[in-house]
This record gives sequence, structure tokens and C-alpha cells, in this order.
Amino acid sequence: MKHDQFWKTILHTFLQEFMELFFPEIAGHLDFSKIYDVNRQMFTDLPQGAMREPDIALEVRSLDDETEIILIHIEIERNANRAIPHRMWEYYSLLRLRTKRKVLPLVLYLRKGAGGITQETYAESVLGLEALLFRYMTVGLGDLSAEEYLERGNALAAPMSALMQGDSAKRVSRKIRAFEKLRTAKMDEARKSLLIYMIDSYLPLSKTEEAEMSSRLKNREGEEVHEWLSSYEIRGIKKGRREGKAEGKAEGKEEGKNEGLIQGKKETLLLILNHHFESVPSELLKRIEAIDNANELDALALKVMDAANLEDLGFNGQ
Repeated sequence: MKHDQFWKTILHTFLQEFMELFFPEIAGHLDFSKIYDVNRQMFTDLPQGAMREPDIALEVRSLDDETEIILIHIEIERNANRAIPHRMWEYYSLLRLRTKRKVLPLVLYLRKGAGGITQETYAESVLGLEALLFRYMTVGLGDLSAEEYLERGNALAAPMSALMQGDSAKRVSRKIRAFEKLRTAKMDEARKSLLIYMIDSYLPLSKTEEAEMSSRLKNREGEEVHEWLSSYEIRGIKKGRREGKAEGKAEGKEEGKNEGLIQGKKETLLLILNHHFESVPSELLKRIEAIDNANELDALALKVMDAANLEDLGFNGQ
């Protein structure tokens, strides 16, 4: 999928919020204070040795038994399809045998048609005997109600609602409400930046809708919201208006708008970089600071989401 690395980062960063949002009963039995990555590379076609890798495999401790460690395996898919049940069973078997841990298998579907929060099964029969029945939990975001999840207290609920079903006539209201909920969430700026990106990417607006949102954010109720939306163009519009007024020239307004937009995109990109990688070379930071094109910054942000390392960004530190 296009943003595969982005979703891996989201679920790794917000594992507790994800589990509490969609599987609260299960989450109540898990200790999220320490989460450990599992080596996900596995040979699945021995003896040929073709390498397969599950999307997410994380270890957490059980609150019921401090000595028990649970492995949470999550696959991220756009749509449900017939190949997924067998693949989930295959991953489960390999992870169980390799780690000797109990495995909690989950699938996150991004589009509708998966049935919301439910279970899927994989079964095998031999000569009329049901020899295998494997179950795993699923979340189909596209089948859930955006309006319902927007009002939940979980920090991940409003951003996730961007992928859910909602009244098409209320898209602007949904987006503003999602930003409002995120603004008051208690988390660091890097984590908020990831969720801002989710809302902006998965709840896009038409030009008419963007104009409506811009107009609504100018009023008193929206004033606090757009102050911290560094990834959204309204920040640049406001700055341009101030500078244009001070100069008394239309070109000052346009220049301020563009500069504010670019600076906002740089701030968001730097937050994502610092969250995505353990360290970011100073030379790369200098290169970003020198970029003065909004489209180029957007393209780089998308590359960061898919990058496994700095080399994937075309940067070798020289």
C-alpha cells in the first residue's frame, strides 16, 4: 500500500490507544508500559527460503500474569480479499512456532466492505473432517460511523474517523471537529503531527470545501484551532493577511501566505522525521531548510512515510 510505513508507525506509536479504542476488553488485560519489537523476517517457502514479513509484531506483558508475554500481530490492508485468511493463519503459525509466545492476530482494513469490528476465520477440512479452524479479529474502518467515533475520548478516535463513513455534506464540520479534538489531546507535538497528517490525508476537501473551512476558522470558535495547524494552509493565509495589511500591498499578502505555508510544512516534516528516525543528520536538516517549494516538501513528507532508513530518502550523509 502507498502509506504502508506510515500505518506501521501509527500503530506502533499508538498501540495502546488503538487497542483501547477497538478492543477495550482485551486492552484491559495488557500492560502497554513496555512494548518490544519482534524480528519479523521469516522464511515461509522452505527450502527455497522466500522471505515474508508481517506488518507489525509487538510484544507486551499480560496484566493477569506478569510472566506471560503476548505477541500482537497486525496486518494492514486496503480491502478484504480471499487471500487474507490463509495468510493470517500462515503468519500466526510461524510467529507462534518461532517466538513460543501466544499470538493475538488482528487485521486493520482501511476501506469499507470488511464489516466493521468483527472476526474472520480460516478453516481446513480433510476427508470431511474439520481439521483446522483459525479465527482472528478485524477492524474495518470504512464501515464504522465517523460521527460516533469523533466524540470518543480516545486520542486516536478523531484521526481514525477520517477513514470512516460520514455524511458527505458534513465533511468540513467533521474535519474541523477532528482538529479540535486533536488540539486538546495530551501528547507531544511529534505524535500530534502524525495524526494531523492522517486527518489531512484521509479526509481531503475540494477547493470549495477548503474555502468554507478557511472561512469558518476565521471566526472566534476556530481561532485557537488554526494557530497550531502547521500542516494546514490556513496558517499561511493568516500570516499573509497580517503582512499584507502591514505593507498595504496585495503582493505582501500573497508573499506572506506562501511563506507561512512553506514554513508550516517544514515544521511538520521535521517533526515527522524526528519521530520516524532515531537521529536526523544536521546536513539533511539544512537541506530541508533550503527548500522553498511547497510541493517539494509534500513529496518529501510522503517519502519519509514510506522510508525504512535515510538511504531510502536519497540521503547518504554526505
